[in-house]
Amino acid sequence: MSESTDELSAVESFDVPLESVGLRLDVVLSRLAEFIPSRAFAQKLIDCGAVTVSGRIRRASWKLLDGEIIQINSSALRPAPSIPNPQKIDLNVIFEDDDILVVNKPAGLVVHPGAGVPDGTLVNAVLAHTGATLPSLGEPSRAGLVHRLDRDTSGVMVVAKSQTALTDLAAQFARHTQLRRYRALVFGSPAPQTQEIETWHGRDPKNRLKYAVLPQGEGKIAKMRMQVDAVFAGGMASAVTCELFTGRTHQIRVQLSHLKHGLLGDIVYGQGALSAKSEAAPLMRDKMLWPKVCALAQRQMLHASVLGLTHPRTRKELLFQSDPPDDFRMLENLLIHSG
Repeated sequence: MSESTDELSAVESFDVPLESVGLRLDVVLSRLAEFIPSRAFAQKLIDCGAVTVSGRIRRASWKLLDGEIIQINSSALRPAPSIPNPQKIDLNVIFEDDDILVVNKPAGLVVHPGAGVPDGTLVNAVLAHTGATLPSLGEPSRAGLVHRLDRDTSGVMVVAKSQTALTDLAAQFARHTQLRRYRALVFGSPAPQTQEIETWHGRDPKNRLKYAVLPQGEGKIAKMRMQVDAVFAGGMASAVTCELFTGRTHQIRVQLSHLKHGLLGDIVYGQGALSAKSEAAPLMRDKMLWPKVCALAQRQMLHASVLGLTHPRTRKELLFQSDPPDDFRMLENLLIHSG
């Protein structure tokens, strides 16, 4: 359920997302790709000539134009260390015993080291917290991990502290027997309000930085259930709960975009195929509300709110929950009072 820059070609190209027109180049880069962990790192890539805009080197402050194409030379990224180092990073611990550690991951924290993100990750923080080497599934950089969340997705994650726990949890995730629910803020008002979504999922053949819904029989099956919890601003936005039955990379973001109800704040997938009839268009045309939404939605509005699993040793059924963070709740309150 993870991705790595090893799968990417040396140079990656993508069109400037419509909602990024007028924004600084370094700001868009830092929100577009997980292997660019910060605006400062994006600026370094730009300064060393690893980024071009429609074939030209631009400053970090360049305001992007509609129709421009950004290219990133991923060979300039720093490789991750083979064995991560412990780093003192604050963790919001929900539960811990000798077998597992359950944390509430904040938005903006990368889960494990990779090219371009050699440290400062959840794995580095967990190693410092436990004071011990954690088991891995053949990849030391992912010590203790059996699942992941995107950098800008917040919420509940479990980490294995023993080899027995890792093996058992990995089997639970492989069988999809665990419970995973996410809260999301999306464009428009999905109909029907409850629906099960099944698509074929894999790399976008037109942009290897992204994933996409593929023709039947290509890629892997992706399944989830979506329930509309509330509709805001006359139907211009909604709060939904997504329950995953599979765990594909970017699955919720891709499937909601496919339904034309992309996540607010998601500059990669958020608007789907934007057009005059798109579910995103009414909110984006609202000259009073849209700037306020943009100011609050500085990342995709997706939060892993519920994780249920079987304890790997005691076999007790456990359920962990986490409320959305401040940015999510502030945006939701704005939408509630804009109806």
